[in-house]
Amino acid sequence: MAFAFTFALPIIYAAAFMRNSNVAAFFCIILICVWTTERLFKHLGRKSKRRLPLLESAISMLLAYPIVAVFAALPFWYSGWLTPIEAMLETISDLTSAGLSLLPESAPYVLKLWQSVLMWFGSLIFLVMLVTVLPEVSGCFGMSLSLHGGQNFSPILGQMLVIAQRVITVYSALTLLSFLLFKLAGLGGWDSLLMAMRCISTGGGNYFPARGNLFAEYAAAFTMLLACGNLLFYHRLIVTIPPPTSNQQENFYRRGIIYLKQLVKNIFSGVKKFFSNSEVKTVSVIILLSVLFISFSTYRRGIITDGNLAFRYAFFHVVSFMSTTGIHLETLNQATDFDRFLIFLMAIFGGCMGSVTGGIKIVRLLVLLKITAAELTKTMHPRMLTVIRVNKITVPPKIVGRILGFFFLTCLTLFICSAVLSFMEPKFSEAVAMSVACLTNVGALPGICSVEDFLRLSDVGKVFCMIMLILGRLEIFALLIAVAGLATRRNFKEW
Repeated sequence: MAFAFTFALPIIYAAAFMRNSNVAAFFCIILICVWTTERLFKHLGRKSKRRLPLLESAISMLLAYPIVAVFAALPFWYSGWLTPIEAMLETISDLTSAGLSLLPESAPYVLKLWQSVLMWFGSLIFLVMLVTVLPEVSGCFGMSLSLHGGQNFSPILGQMLVIAQRVITVYSALTLLSFLLFKLAGLGGWDSLLMAMRCISTGGGNYFPARGNLFAEYAAAFTMLLACGNLLFYHRLIVTIPPPTSNQQENFYRRGIIYLKQLVKNIFSGVKKFFSNSEVKTVSVIILLSVLFISFSTYRRGIITDGNLAFRYAFFHVVSFMSTTGIHLETLNQATDFDRFLIFLMAIFGGCMGSVTGGIKIVRLLVLLKITAAELTKTMHPRMLTVIRVNKITVPPKIVGRILGFFFLTCLTLFICSAVLSFMEPKFSEAVAMSVACLTNVGALPGICSVEDFLRLSDVGKVFCMIMLILGRLEIFALLIAVAGLATRRNFKEW
């Protein structure tokens, strides 16, 4: 039902700005088909339980993106710019916020708008799953978010709706803030909307209408930096900031001064609480060190002779790939192999847990590092009892073991996907890069793998990339639970 409302933007643009009734009518027809499918699903689920079982959760997650993609791919295919398989790959990459951007730059603006809408809506699907279904399927593998998000997750539908409303509110507010930043940077209304949806959803792609515009680049970098954060943590931080109070006995001017002082004090208190979070501090340190190293490297090697420009481009690219958005400027093509490898690592790390970014997530990396340090300590002091803590909260041994299992399964999945892809067409090095690009949902990696590499794949290879994109977005556990559950429910009556 929510997907049906996303057709409003292309319909309005086609009718009011393109003045093309045929394009508007085509999107209206797809809208009717989507709405009819929604009515059918609602009718079939009228007798379903109000509590979400584990197996059905995993299967619903796996089927959500392909079902939406069937309808969303029609504009790309029917317009003649992409083949049916390429249209599906483009749609899946947009919905999973990979943003491969198979469309050529000469494609109509309405299709680029539709790309951006799919990126924004795909990340919204993921956020809703993240706070409702994912805690049931792989919550322990993702620290359940409650360790530092302050949320209590439940499979009960009513409580799911409350948390989903919170994350949707924050996501929409950040999109509006990004839109205003791009407008202030000098972009037009539609371009500001497109870039806001692409950056806040970490979809990215090859569309960036203001390359060379200092303010637009910093607006994009700030938006992508916000997308790296935990949206539920944003909500809790805003809600817990106490409202200013004023003495009614004072005059109006005096009350205003006191109100502003308390407001500034409360805001600074919230900012201090935000940066005291272990995950936020780790992300900040990684970004700062990477920016300093890359800017110094590009300046020292003479790739960029202006120090301020070197810092600006380094900051933009580090934030872009740390958030797995993947937007890049022309100067990245001149970077050294080590700089590209460092940016490649940024994409593997990803942002905070509770964000729309891909990758391993920083909190898991923190736990893995703390596990390593604890094992070294136990080796030197065998009788010492070690405890893993994140944000001063003890991580249970069950979650520690599952995060180790997650890391092993991630490496194993990457190896298997690379081997299967290299068996089809590309070289093994290209297959590894393409597998990482799909599993981390970063899309094309300049200098390592490009959009042309995906276009050269056979139809079977493109379908396999679609599977990797969905697995990377939902992580591997949804597939494993679904396969294991289906193996135990061979009898149709058990459903």
